[in-house]
Amino acid sequence: MLKDILYMIIGLLLLTGGADVMVAGASRLARRLGVSALVIGLTIVSFGTSAPEMAVSLSASLGGQPDIAIGNVVGSNISNIGLALGIAAMVRPLVVQARLVRFEVPLLFAITCLTYLVALTGVLPRWFGGAFLLGLFVYIGLHYYWSRKEKKEIQAEFSEEVLSEKIQGSGDLPRNLGKIVFGLACLAGGGHLLVDGAVGIARWAGLSELLIGLTVVAVGTSLPEMVTSIVAVMRNHGDIAIGNVLGSNLFNTLGVLGASAAAQPILVQKELLVRDFPVMILLTLLLFPFLKSGFVLRRWEGALLVLVYVSYGVILFINQA
Repeated sequence: MLKDILYMIIGLLLLTGGADVMVAGASRLARRLGVSALVIGLTIVSFGTSAPEMAVSLSASLGGQPDIAIGNVVGSNISNIGLALGIAAMVRPLVVQARLVRFEVPLLFAITCLTYLVALTGVLPRWFGGAFLLGLFVYIGLHYYWSRKEKKEIQAEFSEEVLSEKIQGSGDLPRNLGKIVFGLACLAGGGHLLVDGAVGIARWAGLSELLIGLTVVAVGTSLPEMVTSIVAVMRNHGDIAIGNVLGSNLFNTLGVLGASAAAQPILVQKELLVRDFPVMILLTLLLFPFLKSGFVLRRWEGALLVLVYVSYGVILFINQA
């Protein structure tokens, strides 16, 4: 018990420090490469902060614990929107690029609904996992293409003097990459320690594996996204904050759930279908009117997202009792 509490404290310290270092490195890397912070948030940062989800779900799937594998993904996606994005918007309203509303949000909603439809059969088969992994590679390829196009457009606007300054400062590239790698390592290590400690305490309290996956493990593995988004907002990098959350949810569904199902077909409990999947779909659906209203996620909208998550958490523990 004391060991688990110590793990959680050390994990939280690593998460906080790692997020600060990574956001600083990511924002400078975006400027140095001539791409937007949004692209960095949607790819490098979001995939990196989702590493704990990948490790936990894949390990659980191979270890014969499908409830933790799928519960972690569904719970993480719910907490990413309800907590990470909600709290970040409460700290400071988030200005949203139109592209997110036109592409990322509809894509996330579509794959969330598709996952639910397949889950209604009672199992996520290997073909589903393979198809989603393929979809992830297509998504990465599209962002690679768009980032190169964006870089050329930005460079076309630079004068020779500005381009010269960029070239002279190219030595910062290894340093910024190093900050991102170091920050991600701290996030991964901190998330692992915190989840280990939290799961130990939850099992000591007699919670079910599905509930542990949906709450303790899901929130624990979502802490990198949560802390990173809050730190990004406080550093005035709203693009990294919202890109991190949306990119993480896309990676969780396409990559983490896809890899877990490809490794071992995942049996889906009825509880997930009638309670947890609808909440995940609802929170994703709320992003449409919220983000379209002036392309700003306001404080009250963030508070409503948090309220939905808190209500969901109360229902979970009432059902457990």
